[in-house]
Amino acid sequence: MSNSFSIVKKGYSKQEVDNFIRELEETIASYKVKEQYISKALVESHVASKRIIEEAEIHAFEIEKDALIQLEHLKLELNNTKKRLETFKNDYDTFTHNFKISFSDNELIDVIETIEELNDIINSCEHNKAM
Repeated sequence: MSNSFSIVKKGYSKQEVDNFIRELEETIASYKVKEQYISKALVESHVASKRIIEEAEIHAFEIEKDALIQLEHLKLELNNTKKRLETFKNDYDTFTHNFKISFSDNELIDVIETIEELNDIINSCEHNKAM
């Protein structure tokens, strides 16, 4: 594309000017086609990005909702476990208290000595069996 023209009697060469204008129009037309493709690509990418963001927000909401549900289940389970432990502790305290008051110190010592004697007998039997 040449932008210099030959000088003729009455100005520039009409054919060269017409050719130049035609080349400019073709260049402008090709730029317009490119612009349309670029505009279309921008619109499509904008629509796609909005869709991706919306899907991500929905997915994030679902993840958060599931996490909150799991958290509530864990809280309930923790409370139930705490209640069972408190019940166990109370039962244990009651049992040990009742056990302590049901024996005198001497009776308790006798029971412990009897248990130790039984343990010695069992160990002796096991030792004899092994031989």
